[in-house]
Amino acid sequence: MAQMQESMRLFYIVLIVFFLMPANLLYAQTYENYADSVDRYTEERNWGRAEEMLRKALEKEPANPNNYLLLSNLGTVHRNMGKLGEALKDYDNALSITPNAVAILHNRAALLLEMDSTERAYSDYARIKALDKNDVDSRYYHGMIALGYGLFDIAENDFDEALSIDKNSLDAKRGYAVLYKVKNDYENAARLYTEIIEKENRQSNYMGRAECYIELGKFSEAELDIQQAQKLNPSDPYVYLLKAKSAELQYRYDDAAEYASTALELGAEPELAEPFLRKKTK
Repeated sequence: MAQMQESMRLFYIVLIVFFLMPANLLYAQTYENYADSVDRYTEERNWGRAEEMLRKALEKEPANPNNYLLLSNLGTVHRNMGKLGEALKDYDNALSITPNAVAILHNRAALLLEMDSTERAYSDYARIKALDKNDVDSRYYHGMIALGYGLFDIAENDFDEALSIDKNSLDAKRGYAVLYKVKNDYENAARLYTEIIEKENRQSNYMGRAECYIELGKFSEAELDIQQAQKLNPSDPYVYLLKAKSAELQYRYDDAAEYASTALELGAEPELAEPFLRKKTK
């Protein structure tokens, strides 16, 4: 009986302490618990639960100054869920709290590129450039978008700045290689791709150099690069379009048509494949 009374006494003490504890402390702990659990769910790629925890944290303390981090994380979760429109709203809301957060600007810019909103992405990268004088990535992406707009001088300046920050930047060299290709300077473009390939075994590098070799009439070298690109991604339709282009320039029209047909089967746009099909020997 005495033991039961002692247990009840301890229970009431705990209960009193709980109710006397400052409400804001309990509130903050709950907010932190929700926020802390997000890391576990994102590591598990359980995006639904991560979204739920983030929303609960935001609902608990809508005025918490750290909410910009939660909103940014929510944007990333929504992006992984394929909810791109919601992700953009999340990043916008996060940046309304902290407009100069470079990491969040990077996240939004990358999402905007995914959504084909290149003008807004271009503006975000320009803002990052202004905020961070040592940010290589913003200069690379800003330069690549500038290339797409035909703004060669701006692109060249961006790549120059990137290389001045990091003379070994593969992205900056890659940007320059694309710039050379656009200007039909295939020798210099191929040279840069060779430098990049020595450091980075990526399919797009072999594809880029193969394009240069094809334009230079170096078909044997191009074929070696195409083979390597195909090993890295056998189901890429653009590998077969490149094979079709090489075959056509060597007057192997039937081979070009066969490669183009395979590219179509793998999902290439019909307008890119059909010109090779029309030249097939009848």
